[in-house]
Amino acid sequence: MIGLGALAVFALGMRHGADPDHLAAIDNLTRNSFEKRPLASRFVGTLFAGGHSVMVLAIAAIVGLLGTRIAVRGELIETIGTWISVAVLVLIALSNLRQLHQNETGRISGVKTRLLPKALREGTSPWLAVPVGLLFGFGFETSSQIATYAIAFGVNAGLLGAVFVGAMFCLGMIVTDTLDSVLVHRLVSDRSSRLPQTTRVWIVSISIVALAVAGYQLAQLIGWRSPLPDLAVSSAIVFALLAVFAYVFARTHPVRLAPIVAINHRREENTP
Repeated sequence: MIGLGALAVFALGMRHGADPDHLAAIDNLTRNSFEKRPLASRFVGTLFAGGHSVMVLAIAAIVGLLGTRIAVRGELIETIGTWISVAVLVLIALSNLRQLHQNETGRISGVKTRLLPKALREGTSPWLAVPVGLLFGFGFETSSQIATYAIAFGVNAGLLGAVFVGAMFCLGMIVTDTLDSVLVHRLVSDRSSRLPQTTRVWIVSISIVALAVAGYQLAQLIGWRSPLPDLAVSSAIVFALLAVFAYVFARTHPVRLAPIVAINHRREENTP
């Protein structure tokens, strides 16, 4: 049961890392830091997931300490979090579709990203991904997800069991978020004529994923019961996104980073 539970939560963590709002935040941070830190910007997703993991583990620990007392409210917590998640996902999809309609394909639009302080939203250091990820962890949909998983898989195992569940969730999230920043890094460094079309496919895919997940969650809220388990649905979402990653990766041809690093180094030397 421990092995199966760990695998299930790992897959659910990958699904959480594929959240369109995560992708939008990582997209924004990677693009901002690329010019000054082209090599380090590749790992913005890892740093973002690291900051996010602090909150995930904290929530898991609280669930482990409270045990059955919080399990009584588990269904209510999950319902509130799902409603918030549906609203956020629909807003993300509509915002990105609006951008495409206006021929704005610079970057993915995110709801939470717009709420960040300007210093975090427009900063150029890859390390800003850590506090941004931490702030994203305060979202109620994140709290409700990890609380639900900790209750389901680790409520009888106490603090250590719940933290173990949280750690596996974080590991899956780190994998997806890291892949995302590597992909965006490749997009930003691409100078081919196919880049606008490739970026449009990327944004359309994120919008479709957002609407699909929102529709699935909304259907469950109004009483529909899927014939497939949530784990299978989450796995399908992750595999679909990985297919898009593979497409974008194959379509892009990034320039070498060495000349960019050299140019930035000369700029810093010439700066009084």
